[in-house]
Amino acid sequence: MNSTRFLILVGLVLMVGTAQAQDVSAPTVDVVLLPLSGPLATPEAEVSGLTWKEDDLVVLPQFPELFGQGDILGFFRLAKSDILSRISQTDTTPLQPTMVGCQAAGLMRIISGFDGLESMGIMDDRVYLTVEAKEDTVMAGYIVCGHYSMVEDQVVIDMTRLTSIPLGVNIYNVAEESMIIAGEKVITFSEANGQNVMAKPRAKVFDKTINFLGSVPFPAIEYRVTDATALDEEGRFWIMNYFYPGEADKLKPGPDPEVEKFGAPEGWSEGQCVERLLELQWLEGQGIVRTDTPPINLRLRTDSQCRNWEALVRLDDIGFLIMTDKYPATLLAFVPNPY
Repeated sequence: MNSTRFLILVGLVLMVGTAQAQDVSAPTVDVVLLPLSGPLATPEAEVSGLTWKEDDLVVLPQFPELFGQGDILGFFRLAKSDILSRISQTDTTPLQPTMVGCQAAGLMRIISGFDGLESMGIMDDRVYLTVEAKEDTVMAGYIVCGHYSMVEDQVVIDMTRLTSIPLGVNIYNVAEESMIIAGEKVITFSEANGQNVMAKPRAKVFDKTINFLGSVPFPAIEYRVTDATALDEEGRFWIMNYFYPGEADKLKPGPDPEVEKFGAPEGWSEGQCVERLLELQWLEGQGIVRTDTPPINLRLRTDSQCRNWEALVRLDDIGFLIMTDKYPATLLAFVPNPY
């Protein structure tokens, strides 16, 4: 085991030990903020997705046109080795992401009411993006695909392939914000899946050329679902589950099944922010189900400010990386995995 990995594992024991001792069934863990610099650190970045391309962490801004020129959009990437060195604190300098150009000629003109990119997935050299749009008073969602060239360090989106996603619900600023890749299938699901806004939540399934194949069951989850990790060998993955109390009228949350089953997070009371990870599982032929694994609750800020975590990936077997949009600032953090 190298020294960086050893230091990280020692830190994990220290960070999660107290939480597990107090509540083994649903631990509360501290997030470890990692310093950022450059354009990605500004609130304008509004990060909406994370995914891995080999050992590069690809960061998706909601409005990548702010970082490019003309039809070239600006994505970003960070090397895994650089991230690990900041977690272990063998390097304490701010991370400096590298911009990745994305050729997507006419994307914002072709999609009426374009309101940003929401999620990203990679299958071999194929790249998939979900797009949110507001058409008058109606929300719309789309999926587009392209290719990622590591040699040229760029993404090329084939604008001849654009598929509408049936949302199943019309709530302002709510669309398909999460994506998983299962073999040669691309699956997307909505931000809002609570019992009072979606009677029977469904995930939408596409083939690798983004032809719509139909929908499958998705569990009823209160609040917002803002991103998802990749699947493991058993089809298990984690989602970010977030709630800002100011959205109660819009999301109409019902009784929280996670609290009912596993108890309230440490120090939490009803009406506060919810920031947690939930484990789900893709079952071929059945759909997506909630596993029996308890939530990973993130320890909330002491000033009651909610952190709008919009992006999530696994980091090997030691934990997760998460990012916010602009609320309360652009934050990159490491979450140790207590399991």
